[in-house]
Order: sequence, then structure tokens, then C-alpha cells
Amino acid sequence: MLATLKAAGAVGLLLGLLGVRPVGVAAAAGLCLFFVGAVVVHVRARVFHNIAFPGVYLALAVASLVLAVAR
Repeated sequence: MLATLKAAGAVGLLLGLLGVRPVGVAAAAGLCLFFVGAVVVHVRARVFHNIAFPGVYLALAVASLVLAVAR
């Protein structure tokens, strides 16, 4: 299920690049929320050895949201 959500976010970002701006912004916001949740789950479970992965993806999702809104 998590992979399906990430794939839907990726498709939404692609649609945003192709000209459907509201879908791109919504997908970027959804991916931000998804990866914030991933970081929160890692922190709550005290799994810090691989927290860099969701942290980097969160940074990329935030960057895509900033760029989508700025356009």
C-alpha cells in the first residue's frame, strides 16, 4: 500500500510537469505528508540508523512542493 501511495505521488508530479498544475501541487503536498509521517514513525520507533533515507526524500518532496507552488 505504501508503494502505491508513492507511485501515485510520482505520477501526480509527472502530471504537474506536463501542465496539470493543481495535480502536481496536490501530489507534492501529499508526498510531503507521506515522508513527514515516515520520519515521525522512525523517531517514535527509535530507528535512527536509517532515518537519512526518509529525511532526504522529505527534503526532495518539500523542494518539489516549493517549486510547484512558485511556478
